[in-house]
Amino acid sequence: QVYLTFDDGPSRDVTPQILDILRDNNVPATFFVLGTRVESFPDVLNREYEEGHYIANHGYSHKYSEIYESKDTVFEEYIECENAIKRALNNEDYHSYLFRFPGGSSGGYYKTVKAQAREHLNSYGFAFTNWNCLTGDAEGKNTKDACIQEFIDTKADQNSLIVLMHDSNEKVQTVEALPDIIMQLKNEGYTFKTFY
Repeated sequence: QVYLTFDDGPSRDVTPQILDILRDNNVPATFFVLGTRVESFPDVLNREYEEGHYIANHGYSHKYSEIYESKDTVFEEYIECENAIKRALNNEDYHSYLFRFPGGSSGGYYKTVKAQAREHLNSYGFAFTNWNCLTGDAEGKNTKDACIQEFIDTKADQNSLIVLMHDSNEKVQTVEALPDIIMQLKNEGYTFKTFY
């Protein structure tokens, strides 16, 4: 099984192209959206939702120094993003229940705050997830071929994949690599899932 995930959107140009590719291949995905981007492009968010993709939470600002001041600021970022999603969808009952920590849920300079925030979110019934495969589109893999190679290298022989990609507006290489990645996964017999 494979969960295709996209962080940092929605964006004006790249997200619609990704949605076109997903639609054309009849493949669902999960979008970990930023509250600030949701407010800028509510129409794109609505398209994600209407086409059956999972709308999950990546916080409001993506500014590490603000997010990781304390467990409470992480929670506030989560709530701010949830509220932006609800407004964009015009649906007060929508809850993602799923968070992806900017930079991952553990390690790094903010590891202590992240550990406290994981417990705090969990106490409210909110889950979090990371990834075990990626294209490197946020780590300097700036071409289609480099993204595909990073995907192959990190996929290895795993049977259950959570693939990290990004749909911010400069990630043209992700748009270019995605059809090949989907084709390879289909050829290898993976079932595409979302976190629903």
